[in-house]
Amino acid sequence: MFRKLLLGTALTFALSPAFASDLSYNFVEIGYVDAELDDDLAGFSFDGDGFRIGGSFEVGENWFVAAGYSTLGFDFGIDLDQIAVGGGYHTGISDRTDFFATLSYLQAEVSAGGFGSVDEDGYGIAVGIRSMLTDNVELNGSIGYSDLGDGADGTAFNAGALYSFTDNFAVGFDIGIEEDVTLYGLGARFYFGN
Repeated sequence: MFRKLLLGTALTFALSPAFASDLSYNFVEIGYVDAELDDDLAGFSFDGDGFRIGGSFEVGENWFVAAGYSTLGFDFGIDLDQIAVGGGYHTGISDRTDFFATLSYLQAEVSAGGFGSVDEDGYGIAVGIRSMLTDNVELNGSIGYSDLGDGADGTAFNAGALYSFTDNFAVGFDIGIEEDVTLYGLGARFYFGN
């Protein structure tokens, strides 16, 4: 069960670039995350929630670095902490759409009071599309693969939307789906350098 939490949340937490008008890659964000395990262990469902914080910084015309941290509390005193650090490449495929690819180092730890903890590290890769539907609405989607060792590897799909109130502030939601875990997120993003 611990490995399922590690893998499922790592897959859907993979680094992805900022969403904003003019497809900015400079941002900081904070958000709420709700996690649902799709199957039961001994008849019990394990759901959880928590927060995430992260950011991205453009380091060249087509490159960016990114980092993120999330912490989730699950039923029955189970906690998950995760860190992702990496970077990526983006390129325009039209005047309103970008293709991106990311590579990141992942570290995750699951702990349960009185039962110890399990921690793993590994890597994640993702590719996706970001597109401005209007001047204020961006839609995005990606597919990612993560490997945390000892057979904890798999593929996840992510999709989201963001509404920009100004050039520097936006709110949005996203969903990440892996075989056994679904994550729902709500967040606020603050852009700089616009």
